[in-house]
Amino acid sequence: MLLARITQPKRRESPVGQLLSEVRLKLDDMATYLSKILKSYTDFEIAVREQIADICAPHCAGCQGVCCRPEFCRENIDSPFLNRISAKTQPDGAFSEEHGWLAPTGCVLSVGRPPVCYQFNCNKIIDGLPTAQHRYLVKVLSNLVPYIGKRSLGTRHIVEIMDPDQLKKVSFTRFGRRLNEAREALHVIQSYKGPYSSKVSSHAALSRVIPIPRPLAQ
Repeated sequence: MLLARITQPKRRESPVGQLLSEVRLKLDDMATYLSKILKSYTDFEIAVREQIADICAPHCAGCQGVCCRPEFCRENIDSPFLNRISAKTQPDGAFSEEHGWLAPTGCVLSVGRPPVCYQFNCNKIIDGLPTAQHRYLVKVLSNLVPYIGKRSLGTRHIVEIMDPDQLKKVSFTRFGRRLNEAREALHVIQSYKGPYSSKVSSHAALSRVIPIPRPLAQ
């Protein structure tokens, strides 16, 4: 009897059981992939923020104006995507209805900022740049973070998807591809060395984000 139990072949998993196992593996793979994508987005946002700060900080430090608006900040609270991104790091302060995420020292969000925060270009800063190429590159830089989430679900940007269930329908494969395209454009911007660099018109990575102005394309 003991020998019979030892030599008895193992039961094969039923087709339904095999299917469930495959589904679990796919879900695990998807969760791992999504986690990597979000980590890559976070790292990229930090890189863009630091690059913009290098350009803007000297001007913003002495400026008496306030570009930030609480209604802009609110998007970080309302957007499941931004909320998930910013939840990975502890903000340096709390959100307030009066000032949003803005503190006396600046924005307390290190990541998960609404795209408009990057997209806004102060005219004083833009006008103070030495050449048309510099102005174009800064505009591309400020649109890199917004570019990644464009048309994530139909015509909607990823931060405009307020229903978490709808967020599950987003193609994060395409999101990852746009992230890679934005990363390529950032590399071009970081490599720019003024008049000794190749013309911006030779870089398709830039024109994917913002079409190259006609004078620069010549």
